[in-house]
Amino acid sequence: MGLRFDPMGGGQFKQALNAIIEAEKQPIKSLTARKELEQSRLKLFSEFKGKFTTIQGILDSVTGYNKFKELKAELGDGSQLMDVRIDKEKANIGSWEVEVKELAERSSMMSNSFSDPNKKVLGLGYISMQMGNGENQDIYVTQDDSSLYGIANKINTLPDAAVKATVLKDSSDPDKPYRLVLSAKKDGAENEVKFPQLYFVDGEEEFYIDRDKGAKNAVLGVDGFEVELNSNESPDFLQGVGVQLKQAKPGQKFTFNIKADHAKVTDKVKKVVDGVNSILDFINKQNQVDEKSDTRGTFAGDTSLQNIEFRLRNLMHEGFGAHFNNEDSFKIIHLSELGIEFDKKGSVTFKEEAFQKALEKDFDGVAEAVSGEKGFVSQLKTVMDGYTQQGNGVLSSREKGIQSRIKQIDESIEMKERNLEKKTQSLTDQFSRLQGSLNNMQKQQSYLSATLGGSSGSPISQLLGG
Repeated sequence: MGLRFDPMGGGQFKQALNAIIEAEKQPIKSLTARKELEQSRLKLFSEFKGKFTTIQGILDSVTGYNKFKELKAELGDGSQLMDVRIDKEKANIGSWEVEVKELAERSSMMSNSFSDPNKKVLGLGYISMQMGNGENQDIYVTQDDSSLYGIANKINTLPDAAVKATVLKDSSDPDKPYRLVLSAKKDGAENEVKFPQLYFVDGEEEFYIDRDKGAKNAVLGVDGFEVELNSNESPDFLQGVGVQLKQAKPGQKFTFNIKADHAKVTDKVKKVVDGVNSILDFINKQNQVDEKSDTRGTFAGDTSLQNIEFRLRNLMHEGFGAHFNNEDSFKIIHLSELGIEFDKKGSVTFKEEAFQKALEKDFDGVAEAVSGEKGFVSQLKTVMDGYTQQGNGVLSSREKGIQSRIKQIDESIEMKERNLEKKTQSLTDQFSRLQGSLNNMQKQQSYLSATLGGSSGSPISQLLGG
């Protein structure tokens, strides 16, 4: 039985067209599959590259003696009297006897008392203040501001005001318990604010300074010497050491120690070891393949990764020179002597207790071997920087290679899709013309059949499969 006459786009014509188009799509599907594999490799490679970025950040925090070392402050009973902040790159290890004799105080004044803090009874005027640098600052008060709360709000909303204001309730006078208190924003003698007078006119009640208090510096005893601090918060009390005084206790001395924090140093070195292990574990997993493994989207057998692994393992076995105990005692030390070594599975182990003991025995010697100019961390950083260098680094080159292949595949897919679109249109046009021809033949067959009496043996009927 021959082709039947179907409307355009349906039946056997449509099936034939779809079959041809589907065959033409196969190269595009193959390219799409290749692209997915390359994208899988790129994602995997980005994960691998991220491990280098992580360890580089850790290495930056350990390279060099000042970054390698960690310090801690021990105050004993003095922890109730002060807080301490240490800049480890500037501070030195040491011990001092400290006594907090007096805290720094700030200038302040208290007004006379009033019965209602909201009542506008003060009139017009201004508050005159003299700063520690000799300059004057005047705060003007209008009728709208002429209550205690009004003045307080006026002062506190001024961005350049040297004082802060509050309304205080003093129940020593139950009939008039409210007072205005002005306090300098900073303590210490050099930040002193003097309140010469309050100038107000046309007020219903008198407004004046009832009490005032001058500023003064903090006073400490340090190793038997009396010293002053111009604030309770001193960022440079000692070299690299800032303190914040909390309370004074004259006569109570305490020992202020700055010591090496071996636990923190050990934790940083552990993070370095973990970072190396992360890279080695990744490479090891890529090489774990069997007959069922699909290595097309992985880096199994990749020589670049093998070279990285080889370089890292060799570096971990090298010796690093350092001066131990004194400058005349220079020797080569291996990481295994510091508790860093490979286990039977090929991973790096870190024995924290052994490393801390080495630090306690000779901190400077271990610091030089690990973080010195030619130490382990410095050399490891050089290796990492070489791999991650922008442009011609191994990782950058590999990443660019994968991205380039993906781009080429995208361009090939785009070109083949354009060609397919043209071919689809061409085939559709051809089938459309064929359909039109068959429709005409069908009309002619119907006409001849009617004219010849419905003969079923006509040549056109046989041609059309009738």
